[in-house]
Amino acid sequence: MIWNRFLGAATRGCLVLLTVTFLVSDLAAEEDAIWGSDEPTHFDLEIHHPSIEEVTLFASHPQIVTPVGIAVAPDGRVFVQENHTHKRETKYKGPDKDRILVFEDTDSDGIADKRSVFYEGHTFSTDLLFGPDGHLYVSTRWFIGRFPNAADKATADGDPEKLVVCETDGDYPHNGVGGLAIDPAKPDWLAFGFGENLGADYRFIGSDGTELSGGAEGGSTYRCRTDGSQLERLSTGHWNAFGMAYDLKGNLFSTDNDPNATPPNRLLHVIPGADFGYEYRYGRSGRHPLVCWYGENPGTLGMIGALGEAACGLISYGPGQLLSASWTDNRVDLHGLTPKGESFVASREPFLSGPDDFRPVHFAYSPDRTELYFTDWVKISYPVHGHGRIWRVKLKQPVDLAPRPRGDDGSTFSFDDAMGRLASDDPYAQTRAIASLVSTPDLLDPMGWQHFESATAKASYAVALKRIDNGRGHQGRFIEAIPSLLNDPDSDVRFVGIKWIADEGLDQYRSDLQRTLERGDLRPRDLRSIVAALAAISEGDGKEFSPDQTLLDLAVDPLKPASLRSLALRNIRADHPGLTVKVLGTLVQSEVTAVQREAVRSLALHPKPDRAKVLADVAADHSIDSVTRADAIAGLVDSTGFDDLLQRLTEDADAAVSAEAKRTLVAQGLAQRKLDPKPDVDDLSGWQALVDTAAGQGDVAVGRRLFFHTALGGCYKCHAMNGRGNQIGPDLSTIHRQSDIDRDWLLKHIVNPNAEMAPYYRPQQLLTLDGEILTGLVVGREGQKQAYVGNDGVIFFVDKDDIEERRELMSSIMPSGLLDTMTADEIRDLIAYLLSGDES
Repeated sequence: MIWNRFLGAATRGCLVLLTVTFLVSDLAAEEDAIWGSDEPTHFDLEIHHPSIEEVTLFASHPQIVTPVGIAVAPDGRVFVQENHTHKRETKYKGPDKDRILVFEDTDSDGIADKRSVFYEGHTFSTDLLFGPDGHLYVSTRWFIGRFPNAADKATADGDPEKLVVCETDGDYPHNGVGGLAIDPAKPDWLAFGFGENLGADYRFIGSDGTELSGGAEGGSTYRCRTDGSQLERLSTGHWNAFGMAYDLKGNLFSTDNDPNATPPNRLLHVIPGADFGYEYRYGRSGRHPLVCWYGENPGTLGMIGALGEAACGLISYGPGQLLSASWTDNRVDLHGLTPKGESFVASREPFLSGPDDFRPVHFAYSPDRTELYFTDWVKISYPVHGHGRIWRVKLKQPVDLAPRPRGDDGSTFSFDDAMGRLASDDPYAQTRAIASLVSTPDLLDPMGWQHFESATAKASYAVALKRIDNGRGHQGRFIEAIPSLLNDPDSDVRFVGIKWIADEGLDQYRSDLQRTLERGDLRPRDLRSIVAALAAISEGDGKEFSPDQTLLDLAVDPLKPASLRSLALRNIRADHPGLTVKVLGTLVQSEVTAVQREAVRSLALHPKPDRAKVLADVAADHSIDSVTRADAIAGLVDSTGFDDLLQRLTEDADAAVSAEAKRTLVAQGLAQRKLDPKPDVDDLSGWQALVDTAAGQGDVAVGRRLFFHTALGGCYKCHAMNGRGNQIGPDLSTIHRQSDIDRDWLLKHIVNPNAEMAPYYRPQQLLTLDGEILTGLVVGREGQKQAYVGNDGVIFFVDKDDIEERRELMSSIMPSGLLDTMTADEIRDLIAYLLSGDES
């Protein structure tokens, strides 16, 4: 395979190259006539897991085309949804409706030799599932149905019995109903997912008349009795819960396909009342200040692990393990589940992978659980295209799918227990407590949140009030809490009030929001969310909202408080078109030190070269404070023509100015300094000893300049601090609040970025058609061109058609050797800055 050009024998380990021969038979001659037979004669897969004995191609084009859902009957027959309507083009020659086909292997050679049509008549099919009751459950974009006793039938008796119907104008093929799952220990209940539906209003109607509606809150999950009764919503804030599965202990999981320009796809642990942060009302991009992906907003949950792009099906793989299918990354992944509090952390490793024409979708097991079947869409084309495969994975041992004993699922608590859990540092405990309080609205007081000492408990209680007010017909009962929430000293508590106003369009609180802007303790998130909320109540929605122009207006307004102006300036992208060198030059002349300083820091990162003259003038001006002058000097590091100025400034009477001038000359290669030898990356004690040689306390101001330095630290290229920087890697603004993070933890992760790395920060290595090897972290997946960021912090684009092969790396894009050019004092200063949370 092509990857042999990347992988030497030592790094390939036990990967096995599998070559399978495509099925060639005289099945369904009419399909041969329609589609032709242009498949290659062989196909390469890589087996990554030792539990796999062999993989065979069970069926292929033209006998199966564009398959999605798959289910295996108790007698071993394989039922597959064949999709003919997904973004169908006029030139397409297939049937007018989707079909459910049945495949059989009558001679037990691992290849289907008999095929029949069970049903034809659906459009936009999504998933298929046999229940323990022998009924075949089917989902399309608009409903869930079932074929009673299909396990005993060769063909359907007629149309399926409709259990749950979704009434909506939404008609995008795969962001509606899907993701069917049944817990074998509770076979009378069926779970399913629903996509973001492009924000269109919808109404679900169960078989007993139960109705649930929504429209702009993002994707969601539901459960009902297997007869369609007792319908209830489980979670919201998904992008698209396309695949769902229960583990052996009854925990429900979902793939979240596909967070648009905000990778990665998420593996989510679904519990009643969960909110995973995304809301379509604030745009498709997922970048709006009022939405989140990682559980950072009060009342939301993050992912338990990362998935491959276009994550589709999900299935249990025995105790504590799941398999997922990545349509875009051409692989099946294995996820190990490690308990963490009341949830899990999921690992990710490859199970099977293939080339670009391997696009797995959904899974099903044989009755004896020794075989895993899954569908393969084959082509990157979204429109149906006449290609498809079904794969059969023979396992060395049967997969253990026996349900495990169940304890208390934590879905209900007494009122006192729920109140006590609001302050938990486990977001799943908080979520369960909030859900419990929402079920007892009459016991809650609009000002009850004020009785807590814990800011976490206050915010959680306020979230419960907000959900009741919005969802249970109590609107107006609890909104009196909003002004007090906005005045709370904690940012999370304030955020609940801000978002409440935006979500419900509560224009009567506009003046309260505007007054909140006057606070002297605003954090960057406060500012962005207030500005977004004001836009939402003014414009009716906040779709694809960008705050930069509003922030710029605040920054240049001399009538606004200095703290607000400086915070606004810090939160504007340095390359924003309105933030010109001329505008910043004017702000540099401000008599307000905080505004002047932020203007200098923006100039230091500004892309226009004429910024250097303004910075040089600041650096030479003895009437300006030394911190701002030193910031200006650091900003000259990538400019030429200022050698004489820097040399003079090395003799400046102010020690901070002199030291920064010397550092800039060193960084430019115009001066030398002695550096202590650096230990090996895995010698943490050696690094600790090195930093211990630095005398005194760390200088936070120097550390900040190193963080934003274009030649030395450069941390800002991927990380943000207090509003300034980039969001490619984790935002480090609140890292100092985490009790388990200290100097030694930071040393370990800066020196050795690969020591511990979240799966969603693993970069991709690409081999292009012209032989170029590129490495970068995915930062956007919209359109034909894929966006990546390299270890230099620079974003680059690659046309998807120009990628011959790609693989996920276990190494970080964060460069190693980041501290090698720093002195012990500078390392100490950088760490002091990270641990200080300094916002000056």
